[in-house]
Amino acid sequence: MRAIHAAIVAATLLLTAVPSASADKSGADWVSSDNVEYLGSLKEDVGLTTGARVIGDRLFVTSAKNISIYDISTPETPQRLGSMALNLSWENEEVPTNGEVLAFASDFFNAMPGCGAELAVTGCVQFFDVRDPANIQEVAHIPIANHTAECSLDCQYIYGSEGTIIDARGVLDGTAPTVIGDWIAELEAQGVDSNSCHHIRELRPGVLLTACQPFSVITINPEDAPGATPATPKVLYTGEAEKFVHSARWPRRGSDDLLLTGGELNFTGRCEMADSEFSTYSAQAVNEGQSTTFEGPLFQKPPAPNGTYTDGRPPANHLGCSVHWFQEHPTFKNGGLVALSEYENGVRFLQIGRNGSIEEQGFFAALGSSSSSPKWAPSGDVVYSIDYDRGIDIIRWTGEHYVPKKGKKGVKKESGRTAGTEGTTPTPRLNRRQAAKLNTLGAQLRTQGWSPGLCRLAAQRGS
Repeated sequence: MRAIHAAIVAATLLLTAVPSASADKSGADWVSSDNVEYLGSLKEDVGLTTGARVIGDRLFVTSAKNISIYDISTPETPQRLGSMALNLSWENEEVPTNGEVLAFASDFFNAMPGCGAELAVTGCVQFFDVRDPANIQEVAHIPIANHTAECSLDCQYIYGSEGTIIDARGVLDGTAPTVIGDWIAELEAQGVDSNSCHHIRELRPGVLLTACQPFSVITINPEDAPGATPATPKVLYTGEAEKFVHSARWPRRGSDDLLLTGGELNFTGRCEMADSEFSTYSAQAVNEGQSTTFEGPLFQKPPAPNGTYTDGRPPANHLGCSVHWFQEHPTFKNGGLVALSEYENGVRFLQIGRNGSIEEQGFFAALGSSSSSPKWAPSGDVVYSIDYDRGIDIIRWTGEHYVPKKGKKGVKKESGRTAGTEGTTPTPRLNRRQAAKLNTLGAQLRTQGWSPGLCRLAAQRGS
């Protein structure tokens, strides 16, 4: 009876897939919307691959077990230039580097010599010379825990998520890095109590955006605010956030009319229970000098719901249902295209309207996937999905970029681009083998007196 019921359910899924199966694509271990092209995967970095950064034509990748550097001058086919094995270090998301020195922040475990070792619940900020990818060398470290870190002023200073400010000037020439302050304490002294800080991002030289509650734009440039120095940052603007802020971005180096944030919620199996959203804020009043506070959130979008996998959404999640790291496309201007990693939900592509509205326009989801961070290549609309479980998936966006028309409604139309999904995720069309299996199973069930309507009814009763 169970076998028959399973056959009926399988037939139901196949039968009900046919009407909506006109747009999307699938491969051996992935599904995507029609405006996403799968180009391949790099498996060398499998091992809790967490972060990356693009500097020029190079991609710097870190995982719990290694640092890797790739030549991406041909974005579709990255070539590994070199790597360095690590003795297990966690976690270094977003990879602070200028292409010469690379900082690695950890706060859970670090078994590197001098950084705590023995998998203790501790952490470290390490500095690596990456000028020669074939000969990566650790040059210094400070045994102080930070979950993430960011470079400022060409990596002369490092700002850690726990508030640590490190003077790293001359670190490649043998000068030891030193802790010179606590930016969280500095903000608190100015009346901004920054809670649950997860990251801090440099928007332009010396101006940084914090991912905290509330989030803030701060400066270390004295010309921006009296008394600002690398050790004593000053608050310029703030924005309210009712939930944990995992990542924040202010496009176009902090001049766009929109500011974007995303949350995180780990170890949630079903996404209808998730409490993590992608949010948009208005920066217009800030840009016009009329306010020091970002307005919003204007719109919020939770992670994609669970599905059947064939519709680009997993039946269940293991790392969680989060909007995690994201990055806007280089064409983004007061709205446009954003790539967003959602763990097992893969990479989702969002259209952001001039008013901050959010609509999904495409996706890429893979079996055994937990996408951590999407990184746009400098050209070619190529995205590197940095994946905890799969290493690096390479995909190309072939859809529109949804850049709003200046002063008008609608977006700039682009010829030769693939249509978006408009917020839907239809099931991919059946291939020949699947169609043949469907027909065979359908014929077998009809000889036993079953019809598609009965199959659907049986499936509903058994669900």
